Amino acid sequence: MDLGLKLEERHVLVTGGCGMIGSKVVQAFLSAGSFVTSIDIAPRPFDLDHVNLFVLKADITNEKEFENAWQKAEAKYGLVECCVALASLDLSVLKHHQSLADMDMSQWRRTLDVNVAGTFLTARTWLRALQRYDKPVDYPDRVSLILVGSESGHFGERNNADYAASKSAVQFGLLQSLKADAPRIWPGARVNAIAPGPVATPKFWKECQESPEMYWLEAQATVAQKRPVSMAKVAKSILYLASEAWSGDVHGQILNVDSGKQGKVMWTKEECGHRSSTA
Repeated sequence: MDLGLKLEERHVLVTGGCGMIGSKVVQAFLSAGSFVTSIDIAPRPFDLDHVNLFVLKADITNEKEFENAWQKAEAKYGLVECCVALASLDLSVLKHHQSLADMDMSQWRRTLDVNVAGTFLTARTWLRALQRYDKPVDYPDRVSLILVGSESGHFGERNNADYAASKSAVQFGLLQSLKADAPRIWPGARVNAIAPGPVATPKFWKECQESPEMYWLEAQATVAQKRPVSMAKVAKSILYLASEAWSGDVHGQILNVDSGKQGKVMWTKEECGHRSSTA
């Protein structure tokens, strides 16, 4: 039995590929032998200099700019056989709110513009590109789109409602719509989503240092394995969904990579006044 991923020489396009998690995803696909295009709004130089890596700058909310970048990617490596829609915006660090009541309308619109409209544009560009190619005659039955959601899309975020709402839209409404749509455009096309829990990024560790109770609240109190998810394991889970050899019959599903997270802490001990209710 051949247990290989069979991702060699496949064209994979990753939006947000220069971010903390995105760069790990890019490196994972390169290690699997794929040709990788990374599209990011502000691409940074990668630590690795790889012959199979093509880095482009584009804003996923700008139709013309993004479509031009996509065409350059196809000119370089051909049909995008796997698209990872990872690019998103989280303004919680820059604009922390205790309540939705404190949030500006401009922030709400900006987050949904990037996370929902930008992901829609990515999916639409992928589907339109597929329409330009002869169906499985030219390429094997192995094209897929992977949407990147979040545990916030399941459980919500009291201090981060814009982000949570955007991820719910992507991993539920958009995913289920594409589930029926994509195979009509390309027979056998698959669309799935991954919903990571708290990920052990440098940003996460910085937040834990600034707020000592953060680690317990986010990665222990409601998490079965009592730990955050590593960036490498998020990347490997995306490779699993990309691999037709491993997940060829997985379609329209959300893969929760969250160490067994079951929800959010509703009230901190301080908010409850350390009292045990007997009423």
